[in-house]
Formats: sequence, structure tokens, C-alpha cells
Amino acid sequence: MGLAHEHEHEDDHDDHDHDHDHDHDDHDHDHDEHDEAEEGAHVHGSYASRDWEGRIELQHVPVTTAAGPLDGALGLQLTHQKLTTTGEADELLAPAETLAVAGYVFEELALGGGLRLQAAGRLERTRVKGQAAAFPADLLPGADDPALNGANRNFLAGSGSIGVLQDLPHGLVARATAQYVERAPSAAELFSKGSHHASGTFEIGNPDLDTEAATTLEIGLARDTGRLRFDAAAFYTRFDGFIYKRLTGVTCDEDFASCGGGDGEFDQVAYSQQDAVFYGTELKARLDLADLAGGVIGLDGRYDLVHAEFDGGDNVPRIPPQRLGGGIWWADDAWWARVGILHAFDQTRTSVNETSTDGYDMLEAELSYTTAFTSGGVPTLVTFGVKGTNLLDEDIRNAVSFKKDEVLAPGRGVRAFASLKF
Repeated sequence: MGLAHEHEHEDDHDDHDHDHDHDHDDHDHDHDEHDEAEEGAHVHGSYASRDWEGRIELQHVPVTTAAGPLDGALGLQLTHQKLTTTGEADELLAPAETLAVAGYVFEELALGGGLRLQAAGRLERTRVKGQAAAFPADLLPGADDPALNGANRNFLAGSGSIGVLQDLPHGLVARATAQYVERAPSAAELFSKGSHHASGTFEIGNPDLDTEAATTLEIGLARDTGRLRFDAAAFYTRFDGFIYKRLTGVTCDEDFASCGGGDGEFDQVAYSQQDAVFYGTELKARLDLADLAGGVIGLDGRYDLVHAEFDGGDNVPRIPPQRLGGGIWWADDAWWARVGILHAFDQTRTSVNETSTDGYDMLEAELSYTTAFTSGGVPTLVTFGVKGTNLLDEDIRNAVSFKKDEVLAPGRGVRAFASLKF
């Protein structure tokens, strides 16, 4: 369900009053942005992100209630991110720091007869520090460059969800979920102020953004056993203050003074906030056809659709197209082979200053081999394989990309890969 990802639910319990977990993760990420024509020769800017996350979770033993056993956990999470920018990257976003502290709870009540109730809640306090630029209301340059001022925004976001799961005959599980989720805006959404070479945009943040809130209703039906396995879901989401990048119709070069002066290199986008409605559906299925050559041959299929509108009827920008696909596969204990095609329909439901996107057919093929071994007492899985993508060499444009009109997705390609899992 919506907030269940905050809780790693386990079925095993010991005889103590509760189980507890605590962990922390450190993530350092650095990357440079190069000139497309001079890869490796000229670095536009550098980003260095230092992320730290710690969490402690307490899981209680099942509690016997009049309705049935109650099982769950509660936890505390601390997240810290420090973003440093140098060179032209500092023109997009000055150094920023984000600190978030959250508490959460997850509970599941088994009512008998395969009926389960789930509930989750989360409360998060977020502080975002950075440099806010004072852009004019029309986002066009005046006599002076926008002044930078230190900004310190604080947000309190609360979220909650409740869900019902019912086991049905033939291995089916029906589910229904209602959730309310609030999200604090990020440093980029608040404080962006310049050109971004990777996306081809001149991005203008909004330091006055409020917390984004979404109310979602979802129903689903799934089956994960037997010859036919599938998961089907439909959802409806109402956003209060949806945060998005709005194409203004203006182009810019490297600095704000160039905006609106003609055919600039970058499309100007402004982070904005507006009420919106999203709804859609997703279906994935797999069918075992027959035993073949010591393995199983089968078919798979998928379909997904997202429709999104602002209040007033305008389309939300950068929404992926409707897609339908399927494939044939063969697998045994070690080998996996598949050939499949995914058809993306035309995307004509575009927003202001956004162009439509033609449909395409993506043909892919994959062959891989997986084996297990033990190294130093640690079980390890190693996979070797080869995968071909866009084998029809179609002209594919990504509907959610700002650079879709200038840059095609990669053409026909074949790559080898290997992975280790411990």
C-alpha cells in the first residue's frame, strides 16, 4: 500500500517483546556535465552530493485482539543531503542543504477468512537551506540580474493510508487502498536559477512553493501463483498544489539577461504549482504455455495509461504515452531468453508550449545465464547476458524529455552485461 514502503515487513518473530532494526546509509555522488560536441574536453559544471540516511525501526510481536492478530512496526528516519556545485553548475543551483526527520508506523490486522486491513502513517519535518533568486514576475530580464538571498524553508508533511486485502479462490488477491500523501518541495524546485545543459532548459525555481498533497484511491487484482500470473490496478489521484516544470515559451542562452532575446539555446521553464487530477491503469501478465527442452516457454503482456489534467481542463505537461506490449520467453533454472515488442501510441495530449510525440515500436531481445556459487561462505548469484534494444532502429522520441524535438533516443544497439548478487 501507499506508505508500506517505509516498513520492511517480516513474518518471523522471536520470543522477545519486539524486534528492532537500525541502519544507516552514506551515498556520495559526483558528476560533471560536458559539452556534447567536446565530450571530456570541456566541463560545464560539477555537482557533488553527500547524502546520509539513518533509520531505527521497532517491530512488535503480534497482539491478539478481539478482531484478530495485529502486527506492525514503528520507526524513526533521519535524512541529510548536502549539495555542492562548482563552475557553471553553480549558475543553475547554488549549494544547498536538506535535513528531514520523519516518524512512521505500519500496522496490519488479520480478520480471518483471508481478509486483512493495513494502515500506515508518517510525519516528516523538512528544512531546506539555499540561495533564492528574486526573479521578476514575468520571468524576463530587467536592468539588473536577480539578487540572491539566503533562504531557509521549513515544511511539515503528514501522510496516511488505509488498505484492504482479500484472498479469493484460485490464488487471487483483491486490494483497495486510500491514501493521503504530502511532500515537501526539493532544493532544485525552490532555488534553481539558471541553465541546465543536461536537459536543455533554463530553470527558474519558486522559493514560495508550498507542500504538495495528493489523495489517491486505488483498486487492484493480482495472482502470483499458477500458470497465469498477473497484476491489474486502476488509480485516481487528486493533487492539491502539484509541483511541475512549466514551459514559458521563452528561450535563453547561458544567463538570465539573454532570456527572451530570440532563438536561445535553452527553453525557459519555471517551477509552478497547480491543482491537478491524474488517473490511469496498469496491467502486467505472464502465462506459462508448456514445458519445452527442460524449461518452460510462455507469453507475457503489459498495458499502461496515465491521463492528467489541471483544474480548468489543460493537460499536465510531460506525461508518458499509452503503451501496449508483449513477448515470448523461455526459461529454465539457469537460462532466460525473451523477445518482446512494446508499442507506444502517439502522445497528442500536450500542455502549453509543448509539442506532440509520434508513437513507436520498441523491439527488444535478451539472453542471459545465471549460476550460483559460494565464496567465503557467502552465497552469490552471477548473471551474464546480452541484450538488444530498438532492434527495428525506429526514430523514438521520449515524450517526457524537454529535448525530445532535438534528440532521438538511442537507435539499434546490443550490449553485454554481468551482475553479482550477494
